[in-house]
Amino acid sequence: MEEFYKALDEVVSCVVNSKEYQNCLQIKKKMNDNQELMSLISQIKVLQKKYIRNYHNQKIEKELEEKKELLQKFPIYVVYLQNLEIVNEKIEYVKDSLNDYFYQLFNE
Repeated sequence: MEEFYKALDEVVSCVVNSKEYQNCLQIKKKMNDNQELMSLISQIKVLQKKYIRNYHNQKIEKELEEKKELLQKFPIYVVYLQNLEIVNEKIEYVKDSLNDYFYQLFNE
């Protein structure tokens, strides 16, 4: 079992030490310093909650889409999302590989 945890730590380390993950951390710090960006993100979160609570209200949906379009005009946010997508793909790949491994292990 110790070997398993060691191998798992190596996999996690590969993701955590990846260029994209490190970029996400650095960009996130920079984004936190941008009050306009953080305010817009907060507004979007509030609108998303309202949208769900109000059974998909069209007016709220329109306002939410407008705010999301504004958010896409922040280059730092776009770069953050691009890096985050790559990190999520790596995590998904690991998850799928583990699922396949255990499926084969228990179904043969």
